[in-house]
Amino acid sequence: MPSAAGHPISDSIKSAETGATYQLTIYFPASYSGSTKAYPVIYALDGDAVNAPSGRFENLRGILERKGIDAVLVGIGGTSRRSTDYTFPGAVPYHHFLTKELVPFIESKYRADSTKRILTGHSLSGSMTGYALFLEGAGTTLTFSHFLSFDGSYGYQQAETDTYEQKMYEVRKDKALPATLILARCGDTTQCNYQPVDAVYQKLLQRGYSGFQIVEKTYSTSHVAVDLPAFEDALAVVFK
Repeated sequence: MPSAAGHPISDSIKSAETGATYQLTIYFPASYSGSTKAYPVIYALDGDAVNAPSGRFENLRGILERKGIDAVLVGIGGTSRRSTDYTFPGAVPYHHFLTKELVPFIESKYRADSTKRILTGHSLSGSMTGYALFLEGAGTTLTFSHFLSFDGSYGYQQAETDTYEQKMYEVRKDKALPATLILARCGDTTQCNYQPVDAVYQKLLQRGYSGFQIVEKTYSTSHVAVDLPAFEDALAVVFK
């Protein structure tokens, strides 16, 4: 049980998949302590990253509180490992950590709605969020229902981006893909992942997956600053 709903608590988990220990910061909405219901959980990659005006976790938490969204927020530490965990080949064991270790860990301790699991990331963790969709789509079941990918660095490993999307297509071309992907990019074509994000959007749109919802939005802001308005707008889609 959280010590005080509305205030974050700290936890940690050692991963057998990656060999790393990840610090967790978990926020519970004010209604949590007086309720028995299960809550949607937002899993935030780069949870200990500094992103003005404060850390990414605190920024996202502030938006949830201001919007009155009844959801649990799990900030996943390990930003210092982002070049390993958020890129291939490390993205595969990291994804196993998320789906096989972290999600069961959270759902065994807290009242979590297993039908509404949201993954969000920005920049390298933004593309990792998209890769999570590709990896899950290439399997039999999806762990997450919503993937919020903000100015993802899909062009950093373009060949791998194409390869894993193709693997998903080969499995899902005649099957439903029951997921929502929200892509955000900033509008500066030189300083942002403007083209790589749109390339992913256009490819997935062309695939025409059954049961799949995809949204792309462009923001007139910087690469770093896109994270907050994109998250706020995504909440309107996820919690409509």
